Amino acid sequence: METQTITIIGLGRLGVSIGLAIKNSPLDVTVIGHDIDRDRAQKVQDEVGAVDKIEWNVVNAARKADILVLAIPASELEATLNAVGQDLQEHTLVIDLSPQKGVGVKWAKKYITQGHYVGAVPVLPPASMADGRTDVTTASADLFRNGGFCLVPSASVEPAAVETAVNFGLLLGATPFFLDPDEYDSLLQGTETLPNLAAAAMFSAIHKATGWRDILRLAGQSFALSTRPLENEADIAFLALHNREASLRWLDAMMDELKLMRQWVHEGDLEMFTLYLKELGDERFGWLALRERNEWDERETTDVQHRSFSERMLGGFVTGSSRKNGER
Repeated sequence: METQTITIIGLGRLGVSIGLAIKNSPLDVTVIGHDIDRDRAQKVQDEVGAVDKIEWNVVNAARKADILVLAIPASELEATLNAVGQDLQEHTLVIDLSPQKGVGVKWAKKYITQGHYVGAVPVLPPASMADGRTDVTTASADLFRNGGFCLVPSASVEPAAVETAVNFGLLLGATPFFLDPDEYDSLLQGTETLPNLAAAAMFSAIHKATGWRDILRLAGQSFALSTRPLENEADIAFLALHNREASLRWLDAMMDELKLMRQWVHEGDLEMFTLYLKELGDERFGWLALRERNEWDERETTDVQHRSFSERMLGGFVTGSSRKNGER
């Protein structure tokens, strides 16, 4: 048995880009899409061509999947797993791309009665995140190419399911690597939650200022990009409160930096402030250059050349499950 159906729940930029990558690959499968925004889902099918069909019922969409991709906000994850968890096929691999991983593992154990769950995070290359856009029109089959695919499996997941998730990342053009779920969540608070909270604080400060309407009328690209996280406002508080200890640690660290900058502004210390910003600019340039080279992972890849592309995509997972089912 080979992979025949891949279902993508959540047709934002990530979900649509995954659909386009699959459609542009040698993989011969049916791609089903589902999104709570029906107009967006229809546009993805009719105009973008990232899916073969739209399934309006989320349970039906999940039930048909050999691979089920969840490209949804963290605030929607529990309800989605609760809705579909009892209707998955025994061999179905759930690849969860939502931001939080520790809680995803917990909910998967609670709600998924059969099937297999692996948390994953696409790590986009610099070119794919340069302008901060997230809408469907910016989706691309090459969105993940030369990026990373961070796999965050629980200790109990079957190795064959992890192999399938690895191959899925390779299909997208990304380099797979691994992190522990709790370690990932702690790091996430710094790279995702902190910018989200900074965006909220920045917009609130301007919004509360005297003459804020005139200020916002003149606001440019820097302000628009810096406050873009507010487009996903439902996730901001959810992510910040999920790991409060880590959130507080990162908030304290950022406030220390803001106090330092405030001191230099107050004292008019151009020399120290300039040196500080130059050092940060150099560090950021180095980070983006390293991200562009994508030389983080040194693992040896498995030789899978003697299997069909579909078999490689499942890593023998569905085939093995099917064989077991036939023996019973």
